Amino acid sequence: MKRRAAVIFVTLVMMLMSAATCFAGDGELKIKSQYPEDGATGTSVENLSIKIRFDQDVYPASEKVRKNNEEAITMKSEDGKKVPIKVVYSEDEEGLMMVLSTNKAKIEGDKEYTLKIDKSFEATNGDKLSEVDKVTFKTQNQKRTMTVNMLLMFVMMGGMVVFSMKSTQHDAKKAKEEKGKHDTVNPYKEAKRTGKSVEEIVAKDQKQKEKEAAAQAKRDAKRAKEKEEERREELNIHHVAGPRPISAAGGKYKVAKKAAPEKSNKGTTRPKNQSGKQKNKGKK
Repeated sequence: MKRRAAVIFVTLVMMLMSAATCFAGDGELKIKSQYPEDGATGTSVENLSIKIRFDQDVYPASEKVRKNNEEAITMKSEDGKKVPIKVVYSEDEEGLMMVLSTNKAKIEGDKEYTLKIDKSFEATNGDKLSEVDKVTFKTQNQKRTMTVNMLLMFVMMGGMVVFSMKSTQHDAKKAKEEKGKHDTVNPYKEAKRTGKSVEEIVAKDQKQKEKEAAAQAKRDAKRAKEKEEERREELNIHHVAGPRPISAAGGKYKVAKKAAPEKSNKGTTRPKNQSGKQKNKGKK
């Protein structure tokens, strides 16, 4: 009885091990995402790398698996040249793998490269890819990129020069306006410093203030006039010195004058421009 139970136990263990072996490597390993993606353009030439995310952990279970996976991954240029690469697995993020070009690799700009992962690539639990994975991308055109960067740099420098000139003009204008302002004078301190009387200091200060106020009023009036002229130019308004005949502008049209009505004294009881004596004489 004990012997039969032992045989059944051993049989069950062998069946379980066989099932685990059958399910391992059944093609469940899948790639979730890749960067750069298939068909991408403008990939950086320097430090070329491809980031691949799997749906499960792919950290090699042994050195044999690591070597096998490295042999399952290849990168070639569009003319068929093999690119030296290095495969790096993330210990912190499950399923993340990086394929890097080594220092011996000569990556050229504006050229297509293809990364291939064979079906023999193996996950940590032994699962393998169900199909070969390929991703083709194009590297950046360095000459074009350099030209664009140079143009952008010139545009930025031009903008900075214009901004600096405007800022300098604004500061100079502000300094000129500030120069015209009169500082407050303490007549007692000034009298003590110069030896003049307080009345003289006050009178001089008042005269200076009046002079500066007049100059400021003149500047304000000039500024207001300039603004008014700008506003009129925007509205297309023009002043006319006075009325002018049409002929002054080249016109030949003449307005017909109406004839004055004839004056008649007929029917009037009191003719115009007659004195009282003349009226009485006419009656006789």
